[in-house]
Amino acid sequence: MENQESKTKIIRTKSKKLVRHLWPFAKKEKPVYNLKTIKIPRTTGRALKILVMLIRTPGIRMLLIPLLLRQAGLPSLRKSKVEDNPVMEPFHPVDSKINSADAKKSIKQFIDSVDKKRPALTAAKNAISAKQSLFQPETSADFHQAYLEGKTTPVDVAMRLLDIIRSIEESAVPLRPFIAWEEKELMRQAKASTERYERGESLGILDGVPVAVKDELDMLPFPTMVGAKFYNKKAPLKDATSVARLRSAGALMVGKTNMHEIGIGVTGLNIHYGTTRNPHHLDHYPGGSSSGSAAAVAAGLSPIALGMDGGGSIRIPASLCGVVGLKTTWGRISSAGAAPLSWSISTLGPITSTANDAALAYSFLAGPDPKQLLTQNQPPVELRDFGDANLTGVKLGKFSAWFNHASADIVNNCERMLDAFISQGATVEEIEIPELNEVRMAHAVTIGTEMLTSLQAHFKTFRQPFGLDALLNLTLAKEFSGSDYVKAQRIRAQLIRNLTQIFQNVDAIVTPTTACTAPPILPDSLTHGESDLSTLTELMRYAPEASIGGFPAISFPVGYDAKGLPVGMQIMGRPWEESFLLRMAKTSEQFFARKPPMMRFSLLPS
Repeated sequence: MENQESKTKIIRTKSKKLVRHLWPFAKKEKPVYNLKTIKIPRTTGRALKILVMLIRTPGIRMLLIPLLLRQAGLPSLRKSKVEDNPVMEPFHPVDSKINSADAKKSIKQFIDSVDKKRPALTAAKNAISAKQSLFQPETSADFHQAYLEGKTTPVDVAMRLLDIIRSIEESAVPLRPFIAWEEKELMRQAKASTERYERGESLGILDGVPVAVKDELDMLPFPTMVGAKFYNKKAPLKDATSVARLRSAGALMVGKTNMHEIGIGVTGLNIHYGTTRNPHHLDHYPGGSSSGSAAAVAAGLSPIALGMDGGGSIRIPASLCGVVGLKTTWGRISSAGAAPLSWSISTLGPITSTANDAALAYSFLAGPDPKQLLTQNQPPVELRDFGDANLTGVKLGKFSAWFNHASADIVNNCERMLDAFISQGATVEEIEIPELNEVRMAHAVTIGTEMLTSLQAHFKTFRQPFGLDALLNLTLAKEFSGSDYVKAQRIRAQLIRNLTQIFQNVDAIVTPTTACTAPPILPDSLTHGESDLSTLTELMRYAPEASIGGFPAISFPVGYDAKGLPVGMQIMGRPWEESFLLRMAKTSEQFFARKPPMMRFSLLPS
């Protein structure tokens, strides 16, 4: 009997080998999920300096650069057989069934609901359910109510904020969320807001609320430096449209927030201004490139901050810092007044303490802007059903192989939130998204080429103004060909077509926001920089699709890992359906108990 089984096993083995090697007509099924964990050694200090020098040295570069590009995955893009016509910008058709009057009504109803007279702040905090009693961040509505009740004033808040900013910059381990602020300018705004409240002429719910602005957006009276030392030494002539809209609502525009140098990384590393720390654990990165904006919100320095997202630069730091980050549909929010680093990808959006604040900021920021043509053809901005936690009829798409390609802590926390959505009536449909690795490379080629082109005047053979990691990435981007760029846009078109088909059957696609929680800051990186492509790909695993495809996506906190570092879930939706994403983030807050970060401040009286 044993001999017979042994013979059968040998025959099966030989048969498999024959099929594999001798049957040329047998078509091998390509696995749908083709993203792989990338293992490239981290480089820093002297080794990084030598590497950059070598890849810029004629002769040696011809040997090194093909190896680096192969490790990064460029051959998968070049071998792609995609036949779609290239899409140079991810415009999406408008098919809205809501009229302008109904849209405006939905926003008014929302603002009225968060602005209505509530119990005194202390009483409200005491009444919070045990499920959510661990920590409640201060919101825009809390500031507005405190001013209306006369418990504090915008001047008091501004003075308190300035004291905190000074103290954290002078501490042994500085948080570094801001790179520019001006006491006289902030106090001028605060005094004007205080006088409006005293006269009973408040401009509304944002009047006197602190707002932080990423150093990628023009804001008077500060130059826009994009986290570098060379970009622009002169102050802009006017605010970016987004800044102007919030300023006109009475918000206190605090200052410019730190960012990963020129936005070309996602950890938040910056050797020029100092690296922003994660308020949950000061020895870990906050994520980037909107690092200072996310850290400022997480630390309680402002309930709202502005960020730009070209490859997860809003969603990744929001996830790592335990706050909410909304990347909007391409063309939904004007980017007029933003540094032109990546023309066909970067999207503006809010980073906020809660879903309410994300919806509030979105309602002020979104909409057509005469200064920017790409914002003109969009449906009305609305917030229908924002507070409706009944998810009956909602279908969420899950690509399990992709969803599970993250650390166990992240997957488990995201699964728990998915179960919570199911308990509210949602259903989960299994989906497949082909060629995600090609999409990853198409995004890298697109953003790398556009950033290099934008910064070409500063990219010189000698006396480079860039840090070593930015210089390495831009040097590699020089190797992308025109053919590579066009192929990337064809892959973009294919992605949009595939996701559009998927969105005919599901309302949104759920994933973790990142595949790992906040990475540790190693001391040698703070002065010399670092190149860590393996960590970069872990942080960006779920980011490129919404960015290069122009789809809206939101990150919101759903738990913590074993070290207490935040875990975020991402939901990517149909074009123009930000209201649905905000509703899902709002619903999630019923099932998640937040914990206060290690470094957290209060700007309001207790």
